[in-house]
Amino acid sequence: MTDLSGSTRLAARMEAEDFAALLGNLHDIYHRMIARHGGTIAQISGDGVLALFGYPKTLEDDGRRAVEAALDLHEAVRGLPLPTPLAGERLRLHSGIHSGLVLLHEGDAVRGRFELHGNATNIASRFCDIAEADEILASEAALGPERHFFATGERMDIRVRGKDRPIAAFRIEGRADIGTRFAALARRGLTPFTGRHGPLAELESALADAMAGQGRLVAIEAPPGVGKTRLADELLDRAAAQGCRVVRGDCQSYLGAEPLQPFLQMLRAIFAVDGSATNLRAADAVAALLSSLGIDLARHGRTLLHLLSLGRGATGGELIGDAATALRDLFDQLAARAPLVLFVDDWQWADIASRQVLDAVRGLQQRPILILLTTRDAADSDGDIRDSQILRLAPLSDAETAEAIDRLIPAIDPFVREKIGAYSGGNPLFIEELCHSAMVGEEEHRPHAGSAWLDILIEARFARLPDAQADLARIAAIIGTVVPIWLLERVTGHDGDHPLVRDLIEQDFILPGERDGTLRFKHGITRDVIYDSVGLRMRRTFHHRIAEALRQRGADSGEEEFYEAMAYHFREGGDAASAAHYAELSGDKAMAASALDRAQAQYRVALDALDQLDATDDRYQRWNGIARRLGLASVFDPSRDQFDIFQRALARAIAHGDGGAIAWAEYWLGYLNYGLGESAKAITHCERALAAARNAGDDRLTVQIRATLGQARAATCDYDTALPLLDDAIAVKRSHRSGGRPSVGTAYSLACRGFVLADRGQFGEAQTCYDEALAMVRGAQHEVEGSIYTQLSAVSLWQGRASDAARYAAEGERVAKHARSRYLYAMARALGAYARWRADGTEEALQAIVEATAWLETGERQQFISLNHGWLAEALVQRGRIAEARHHAARALLRARKGDRLGAAMACRAMASAAALGHGHKPAAHYLRMARRSAAARQAPHEIAAIERWTAEHAIAAAPSARPTATL
Repeated sequence: MTDLSGSTRLAARMEAEDFAALLGNLHDIYHRMIARHGGTIAQISGDGVLALFGYPKTLEDDGRRAVEAALDLHEAVRGLPLPTPLAGERLRLHSGIHSGLVLLHEGDAVRGRFELHGNATNIASRFCDIAEADEILASEAALGPERHFFATGERMDIRVRGKDRPIAAFRIEGRADIGTRFAALARRGLTPFTGRHGPLAELESALADAMAGQGRLVAIEAPPGVGKTRLADELLDRAAAQGCRVVRGDCQSYLGAEPLQPFLQMLRAIFAVDGSATNLRAADAVAALLSSLGIDLARHGRTLLHLLSLGRGATGGELIGDAATALRDLFDQLAARAPLVLFVDDWQWADIASRQVLDAVRGLQQRPILILLTTRDAADSDGDIRDSQILRLAPLSDAETAEAIDRLIPAIDPFVREKIGAYSGGNPLFIEELCHSAMVGEEEHRPHAGSAWLDILIEARFARLPDAQADLARIAAIIGTVVPIWLLERVTGHDGDHPLVRDLIEQDFILPGERDGTLRFKHGITRDVIYDSVGLRMRRTFHHRIAEALRQRGADSGEEEFYEAMAYHFREGGDAASAAHYAELSGDKAMAASALDRAQAQYRVALDALDQLDATDDRYQRWNGIARRLGLASVFDPSRDQFDIFQRALARAIAHGDGGAIAWAEYWLGYLNYGLGESAKAITHCERALAAARNAGDDRLTVQIRATLGQARAATCDYDTALPLLDDAIAVKRSHRSGGRPSVGTAYSLACRGFVLADRGQFGEAQTCYDEALAMVRGAQHEVEGSIYTQLSAVSLWQGRASDAARYAAEGERVAKHARSRYLYAMARALGAYARWRADGTEEALQAIVEATAWLETGERQQFISLNHGWLAEALVQRGRIAEARHHAARALLRARKGDRLGAAMACRAMASAAALGHGHKPAAHYLRMARRSAAARQAPHEIAAIERWTAEHAIAAAPSARPTATL
């Protein structure tokens, strides 16, 4: 998109006819220059133009041609003459360029030749708006590696309304002094290549260790398209040839993914349950295999049947523990008979429940089991695989690239091979797509960096398919990355042997799936590109048709297996009522498996779907019920995204005059604020909730609110108010406690009480609370168990017991990793690092505190983070890094204003130390007064003692005498 800079000012200073002539000349230049570079003008409006590159035919260098056109436009317009009053000035344009999918309609005299809709147009317009005179802004997605044909400014991130993440862009300053693609590649500097023989040898070594009885976990890490799955397949083939049993599963990012999906896929393969058998026959087969393996049917049979959607087994939050144990024991017995290889593709999308199962299976270290994963980013795996062997896959070497090309195109022209190899950058998916282009006689083979340019490459090949093949591929893409053949046949009438299906396999778009009775797209990127090409009307029609086929199949063999897929397809098919129904069931299913992240996503879908339906009293009640379950699913993973739900719940409850619903909505708003570290706001909402619950006569909710209110009061160090609330909640919960599941609510209230007592110096009574709390949850690997250990670590630090603090922090970190709690993991890491700092004062320990605090700062949960800032302020002053220390002290004091006061006194002592060293404008006494006020408000004798110790030490340093020495 291009506009004339300063056009309003020019129009005001020029005669009307002169300005009209200027616009005529400008329009002539637009038509001439855009056509010269193969573009199409969509619309000319006044002095601006919107042009398309890639219509009617998508080419691989569309982005480069758009930039070339913009440069020529700017140069031509700068040369246009102006009338005499403005003869000394030069005309300038400003332009924005972006790449993406647009919806194109025929236009008219008002709208222009074409009317365009889509984010790509909006982003290009935004870039044009912010570009300065004579400036061209082009997105990184539009340029790709073609950027190196141009002189550009530094990469910048531009925020665009409606986009969660900023968009990378460059200022185009002119053409670079190169003329060939090879020169551009040389200037870019390709990453040094490494071969596949090394990674494969490492995988075979890990397999040998596993077969010898030393269980191993290996993760292959690489960006999309680099060949992770292909390398894994090679190892799996070799493992099978050596007598290993290989079972595999995959994770998916979209809504239709099940909780525990990769392990459920493994179960179905092991028990040969594909949905074609009746529930009774399948259950008999499962029972027979379990019996042959010597697995306790009474203990695990019902759980495994439930996971396979063949029975009801365990319910509620018990299921994940039962599932992890059952799967671990199943794999244990299978490995006792033959070496076992478990492979999971795309682990980066694994749900919480799957990660907990992996943690349980990893405990089988003395069994011949190799766990093999592929992931895009091992560093983002919350610790579940960071401590395992990571194989970071690099692009193919020159020799390997040439070999791959020769296999795809035997007897290829060596010059074409050289081109493909150079353009591919060693990326296997690029190599394959470029070879496809070469085989159909494309003259240019130019890949582009980034997924947007790989999309264009695939789009160009997809556009060459005959209509019938293209439509079938689109329907398969609507089904998903993995396509059950029965479902494809039900929807299209084409089975796996149909000529059109075979043609798509021959064309290398789809492949036979790893699981019997399935097809899969060559790569998830391929599926996404084809899916994006489907028009909205066709997309909705087939999503709904697929959903109905799944519902019919479920009626025959049990619906539970298809809940998630039906929720997804009905939602995308525009059937809000059915989407709400199945999303609610999917959320309940995920809650039963403790896959809380999946439950949250499904409940939100259900609520959004209900919002699309006409309001009725029944739907109001149902909406409230789902919102409460969303709250329960968010207890240990609160997010600011959830505020909108409960604010709407509150508004609806007020509109209905529903006192009970008002109480619940206020309670969940209070709980969310407490969990996120906004304790002052939490108290306000909880007080309102308490009044509403009492008015509604909801005694059970009243107890729950009082417990949370006590916890929030404790978090703000309002201990006199907090203790009675906590004591009452504990007494009521004790009286209603039943056997079976751990009483995590009571345990957490006890821990909060212990923390209050410890801060007041009553360490013996505090330890009694912690002992009782741990007895309730020890070994449960629950977030509350991790919270107790982190609190004990902090209390040990208050007592000066650094070694105990480090031990408790390590326990908290272990539980946090199992429970998938990023907040607890970061807090435990910080506590352990501070304990090490107290013990030895090493730079490594200090850096670990900095890193853990940064994790907490970038996350949403900031409970008690003032402690971290206080620790850092103290340590950094000791290191002489005063500016950094002052930053963290300010952060601690800012948190204190929000009710998080635990680190304030320490931060003030640190600033007093800095002042004593001659840094700052205020004396040390000023900060000591602040520290004393903070410690007195908390009634924390250990803080008061620390202040007195500081005072005595500095008094002795200044003028040794008996009095400060005695005080010390």
